[in-house]
Amino acid sequence: MRVAVAPGWLVVLLVSACAHHSSERPVSTGCSAPGTLCWDFEEGRLPEGWTPFRDEFSGQLLVDDTRARGGRYALHASQLVGGREGEQGGPKKTVRFQLPKDFGPVLWGRVHVYVTPARPASHAGLFNARYPRPGSQDTAFEALDWYEVATYQEKYMAIWHPPEPPGFPEWVQVSDTPLVLDRWACVEWLFDGANGEAPQAAEPRVWLDGVELQWPRRFVFADPPTQTPPTREKARDFTVLEAGVFLYQGLSTPTDWWLDDLAVGPRRVGCE
Repeated sequence: MRVAVAPGWLVVLLVSACAHHSSERPVSTGCSAPGTLCWDFEEGRLPEGWTPFRDEFSGQLLVDDTRARGGRYALHASQLVGGREGEQGGPKKTVRFQLPKDFGPVLWGRVHVYVTPARPASHAGLFNARYPRPGSQDTAFEALDWYEVATYQEKYMAIWHPPEPPGFPEWVQVSDTPLVLDRWACVEWLFDGANGEAPQAAEPRVWLDGVELQWPRRFVFADPPTQTPPTREKARDFTVLEAGVFLYQGLSTPTDWWLDDLAVGPRRVGCE
């Protein structure tokens, strides 16, 4: 399911942070909480600190004015296509961001997503956050544990991973909720890498339009297969974010995703 991917140059226009709000919509309260970071793309270019990362197969990742939840601009994964469904390798277009030092081990997030024209069957990641392994001083991207929000077999999914490559054995949770098509949907998540006195980091939690998703399918993915769940190592500080769209298997239907009003913080951000 996992493949090593070298950073590539994306066709990207840059954007401003969410302090700049259009008069066409109510100002979000998401950035008012201490420690919250948010980006609304209203300058028409990538926000400061975000850099191009993955770039495979056809399509582009850019900030444009083709569709926005509010204001004028959004991050647009445009016409992604390539590879064969059911086989490893698919279109990947992402950017990443280095979090401030001492961000902490708990990361709440929120993004509004619009997808058309079809739900991909392949694993399609939208957002992940990474942290160094316990006791390790290695902060290289490929040495970090990570949580992910994605879709799989047309439904929302969340995963905890060890470092990539290989990124498995991973703990996978698949919902019974289909990916929302042809309208904006608010996706929220909680990655609790501290988890109180528990011996492991918490499983990821995800909300859709304010309703928490349930996970009727839970399993370990590994190659070769195993039934032994990975140990979800606890976090000291989240350090890196990745956003965009990254498919680990092929995509035969050219598909567009728009991401708008992305926010993260140590407390719940909310949809407005």
